[in-house]
Amino acid sequence: MNSIFTDFDSAVKATARQMKLCKPSKICLTGGKFGRHFLKELDVINYSPTLEDFYITDERLCDDKEQQNAVSILTGLKRLKNFEPSRFVPFLQAEDPILTYKIIDEKLCKYNFDYAVLSLGEDGHLAGHFENSNLLNDNRFCFTSEALKKPKTRISFSIDFLKKSKKIVLAIYGEKKKQAITKLLNGNGLHSSILKNKNLTIYTDLTHIL
Repeated sequence: MNSIFTDFDSAVKATARQMKLCKPSKICLTGGKFGRHFLKELDVINYSPTLEDFYITDERLCDDKEQQNAVSILTGLKRLKNFEPSRFVPFLQAEDPILTYKIIDEKLCKYNFDYAVLSLGEDGHLAGHFENSNLLNDNRFCFTSEALKKPKTRISFSIDFLKKSKKIVLAIYGEKKKQAITKLLNGNGLHSSILKNKNLTIYTDLTHIL
């Protein structure tokens, strides 16, 4: 594990440069603020995908497109030169959790991700894997209908699966995440097991924690 104290913009730029150099083939991206800025930076540095497959860490299952991770991430990916929409593999909007990841299951097969970009939630959750999420029959995925924030219904890759990625970048920014990062690094966090990944890089502005 590598922990780096730096500001938000520098973390975004470093992550984008690193992914461009790594040339991963299977990439999993977070939504939210870090995800949006990361995709914009890929455009700035002229990242041009070729045969890469892009996935999303989690999806909010709702009718509001502004809330859906797939919509926001696809918008960012479309800015990239040579990007082919067929290379983007989202969770589907479906009432049956199994149907939401049907296309992902077919595309991903038994592979792990080469590169995963994550952001820690204020409550300690990663991706859309909350404390009250339940693993599905395929334990690479988890589901909850009682997320702490709206929309309540979420589908996500499980952290037990994401932590097997060859390279993980974890962004933790803002004083509101102080308690969550403290628990994570102390081994008492919901997903502290991710620290076992030797190729994990944590970017944060919480200098007093590291």
